[in-house]
Amino acid sequence: MSTMTRRLQLAAAAAAGLLALSACSSDGSDEGSSSQDEGAASQGEGGQEGEDGGAGETGEGEQAPDGPLASLPPQEIADRAMEALQSATSLRMRTLGDPGMIGMGLDIHMDRQGSCVGSVTQPGAGSVDVIVREDQEVWMRPDAQFWQSQLAVQDPAVISLLSGRYLHGTTSDPEMQQMAGTCSLAALQADMGYDDRGPGGPDEVGPETDYNGIPVVSINGPDDDGNAASMLVATEGEPYPLLLTRTQSNGTETRIELGQFNEPVEVQEPPADQVLNLADFRTGDIES
Repeated sequence: MSTMTRRLQLAAAAAAGLLALSACSSDGSDEGSSSQDEGAASQGEGGQEGEDGGAGETGEGEQAPDGPLASLPPQEIADRAMEALQSATSLRMRTLGDPGMIGMGLDIHMDRQGSCVGSVTQPGAGSVDVIVREDQEVWMRPDAQFWQSQLAVQDPAVISLLSGRYLHGTTSDPEMQQMAGTCSLAALQADMGYDDRGPGGPDEVGPETDYNGIPVVSINGPDDDGNAASMLVATEGEPYPLLLTRTQSNGTETRIELGQFNEPVEVQEPPADQVLNLADFRTGDIES
């Protein structure tokens, strides 16, 4: 189980790495970072559409220029996207493309209260559906490959018995707490703060277009590791980042899509006959 949760942490880290495009100062310095921290913190719970979550101050503490988002310097667009993202009360994050090519698949809808629903896939290890309610209760439904490779269940008859069932526990269990922590929006937002500014940063504003029917503008530039990175930022309403792309030197492309901002995470407890208590599983009592 720990291997899969580490992979999920890496997925969140990958998203944070892509978003480092917006967290990097244009000159590589930390000048003005404290004013940006205060601007992001002041968003609180007010990330709803129509509120002024994207406007604020520039890295130098001066009032940001008015005008269409696409007319602003690339770093200013990035800063506004970061501030909007930090203000979100919930979002859906998913990887695009073949999990076998990028190393994993992820589709998680999560909120600041620690609730989430979704799934994660690790090629060669299987996949697992996850449900977390307010950072307290956790349900995990592994597939057959996951039961075998990650939970050491080898008997085909037992795997058949477990098929489709959820493991249920609370975050007082270290492994369940680890899983819950990896799909916490609050933790992800904390990881994407302005304290980790690196030498990279956006240096180009691309053409205006649309993504999934939403008008966007692209900003491009190196990430902290020197990989080519781009971000599509909404130009209407809140300037949320909608698609993040990073291309490594070996040609591997990672794409992470963000959406469903501020939409409630609908947590539905699985039916009792589909649930196996984690303590019972550990003692081998899987008939109940």
